[in-house]
Amino acid sequence: MQTTKASSLLLSARQRLINAKGSRQRGFGAIEFGLVLLLIAALIATAVLFYRDSQRKQSVNNNHAEIIHISGNLVSKYGQVNRYGDVTTELAVKAGVIPAHLRNPGADDADNRFGGPIVVAPVSLTGTNDAVQLDWPNVPANQCSDIVTSVQGEFRVITVDGAEVKADGGALDIDALEEACDVAAPVELAFTVGRF
Repeated sequence: MQTTKASSLLLSARQRLINAKGSRQRGFGAIEFGLVLLLIAALIATAVLFYRDSQRKQSVNNNHAEIIHISGNLVSKYGQVNRYGDVTTELAVKAGVIPAHLRNPGADDADNRFGGPIVVAPVSLTGTNDAVQLDWPNVPANQCSDIVTSVQGEFRVITVDGAEVKADGGALDIDALEEACDVAAPVELAFTVGRF
């Protein structure tokens, strides 16, 4: 009888040991599962940030190409014959100076990729109507500086929300640019092109 009791106690102790081991293993499984979930969350967050940055860079590149395209068309079409004084947004749209994909269907106006109305108008820098200004509104602040720095070499004057960041004949004022672009709301960029 004692052998059976001792044997039973031994089995009971052994069972408790197995149960304790199993509990520890289940605990490690939960910790491992939590770590896997944390790793997956970090990978998703990284992918989202990469996607957003990629989208922002693509938007900057698209706007850069469109602004340069329009300014080149303005100079070649109206600058060579010194007719900046005749340029209007309506004329620029009709003449194809502004790309067709930016034109509002059935209208003689256009919007940029941010939904801001593009405006083209003559301005006077050193003589009467010797340049033309391209207004590019509704630009997100996080793209403002990148767009301006990418196109600045093509323009005589650049303003951000009315603040001059590149004066006629001057270099781009980086401090003024970053100050003007450091806002919460979208900004309006104005590029003035004409003969240098």
